[in-house]
Parts: sequence; C-alpha cells; structure tokens
Amino acid sequence: MNDDMTRERFVQGVSELEARVGLHEALGGAVFPLTREELSWVARENEASATVLSLLAALPPGEFSSLEAVAEALQKAPAHEAPAPDARTPAAPSAR
Repeated sequence: MNDDMTRERFVQGVSELEARVGLHEALGGAVFPLTREELSWVARENEASATVLSLLAALPPGEFSSLEAVAEALQKAPAHEAPAPDARTPAAPSAR
C-alpha cells in the first residue's frame, strides 16, 4: 500500500510540475497586467496545452500583475471549478 501511495504522490507531483512549466512557456512574452481572457489569448497564441488553457479558464476574474500572481491564484482556485479542456460556451440562438 505504501508503494501505491508513493507512486500516486509522485504522479501528482509530476503533473503539477508539468503544468507549472507549461504555464511559464504558455505565457512567455506576456506583458502584465493581464486579465484572465488576455492570459488565455496569449497562451493560445503560444500553442499552450489543453491542460494549461483549462487552468487559465479556472482563474477568477480580474487583472493579474505578474506570472507569480497567476500561479498564486491557481493554487487558491478550487480544483472542482476547473472546466473540462473541451468545454465551450454554448452559442446563443440567432434571432431571425
């Protein structure tokens, strides 16, 4: 059982590390302050992974003054609020 728990913690740590590295790469060249929407735009332009885009979508509204501020906000964000990577806002029906 200890081996399983150790492997689980290791995998979780690797996933967190990959997300942090991906976040730095995705926001490379960003000029702060930026809003959640602007951060997502920069990340998409930098071809960020779906995981990173999902993390950014889970940020609270407002402006972020630095990459460190983004990382802090992500640590505070509840995991259950993060949207699925393929989640899309439904389009409003057209009024004709």
